[in-house]
Amino acid sequence: MKSLITVVIVGVVLTFLEKQTLKREKESGMTEKKFLIKLSSGYFWLGLIGTIVGIGIMIWGKIENELTMELAIILALATIPGILLMIDPLSGIWEVLVDQDDITVTKCFIFKKQFQFSKITHCKHTRGGWKVYVKERKRKAFFVGGGIKSMKAFLKEISPID
Repeated sequence: MKSLITVVIVGVVLTFLEKQTLKREKESGMTEKKFLIKLSSGYFWLGLIGTIVGIGIMIWGKIENELTMELAIILALATIPGILLMIDPLSGIWEVLVDQDDITVTKCFIFKKQFQFSKITHCKHTRGGWKVYVKERKRKAFFVGGGIKSMKAFLKEISPID
């Protein structure tokens, strides 16, 4: 019963954070030259469904006394992608803010890196999106996924460079 209460509380908190994220996006005043690249909120709901199904199967198995340790571990590992899909679209987890020539990449609220379009040397198209390289670094500076919101705006800005 404790796990069910925990799941409900976590779901409510994450839903509240998702609503706050959508509200913040609407208030930020994004334009053609200022836009935010991040996962869409559809991934949040997909992750929520996957997590609920995985935890529901665990609860059902516990009620029916059919939940073995091996099955519990498999189901717990299967719910991890769902939890990550729920967390990734929230503001500050992973996002790229483009404002004119400035690019700010934020990871996990605290890791922020600043880049500029003028310093981008090239972009490499991979299977999942685009790897962006800048002058000061030998490794990729950041990655922009192919199915992400505002990807077309980013490619439009980057096309004179690449």
